[in-house]
Amino acid sequence: MFFLDMLEIDRVVRQLKSMYGSIDESLRGWNWSNEILSPPINGIYLGVSELTNRYCSTYRDIYLKRVLSKPAPYSYKTIRGWIYHRVCKKVVEKAKSILYLEGIVNGPKLYSSLLIDRSDEISRILEEYKVSSYLRENEVQKLKREAEVLYGFLALQAAARLDRVLSHLARPELESIISKVIPVDVERIVNGQLLGLSSELRIDMFADKRIVIEIKTGEIRDFHKYTITGYALAVESDLDIPIDYGIVSYILISRENVKIRNKIYFIGDELRREFLEIRDEAFNIIQRGIDPGKPPECPEYCIYYGACS
Repeated sequence: MFFLDMLEIDRVVRQLKSMYGSIDESLRGWNWSNEILSPPINGIYLGVSELTNRYCSTYRDIYLKRVLSKPAPYSYKTIRGWIYHRVCKKVVEKAKSILYLEGIVNGPKLYSSLLIDRSDEISRILEEYKVSSYLRENEVQKLKREAEVLYGFLALQAAARLDRVLSHLARPELESIISKVIPVDVERIVNGQLLGLSSELRIDMFADKRIVIEIKTGEIRDFHKYTITGYALAVESDLDIPIDYGIVSYILISRENVKIRNKIYFIGDELRREFLEIRDEAFNIIQRGIDPGKPPECPEYCIYYGACS
């Protein structure tokens, strides 16, 4: 996930490229001023996840949040997502810090250094997010155990990746090692305002092969592919570089085991047009200010389920 083997990613990307081909230049984010990409309303900026987590087919979630100013209630799944993301970021930051401070160490040394204060780090993260004010004590303890398992798993992945990198280098240099062990920026901030998106979009991971990566901590949903599409367009509009691929990385912790499933997407014309349709429909809901009503069926995993009245 964070400690990616970019050669393996490159192999998959080449396969996708041979299958899908090129992208219509008019759908690149840097062409934000054209009729397709230009936002339908000026002065309103939406988050990518806010748009693309299409739990509600009628967009009533957008109406509740943006027209009635009614935020979604916090659930265990919501808070779990916060904590998992923060743990991932912490391990990456700490792995880099250890390598910079201690120099070129081996995998076992990095692993032991990462685990020294794991429990304290998790406790600080839970306090940072005021988890005890949202969850019952048994839920807090459950989440703490899951966070510690995830922390240990990522530490082991970092150590294994480090040893693999070292085994292929005849003359290892610190900067080169770090760039190969951790070839991603974590929570890269981009400005999506030219597309009607937030000015501080945070991409979970941005790989050096120009790949956007989104971490998900719940079930696999088809609409998650639109999240990486939105980020790709935002990066193109802000940084003027092409983004053709994205990865949705699913984290599941079950019985002290961490399972990761990565889904790689070619961010082609179809995905781009579908994302823009979602954006424009959300703006339409806001502009009209009329309740679109509930869908025929409300999925229990909707963030407004039970509070949509």
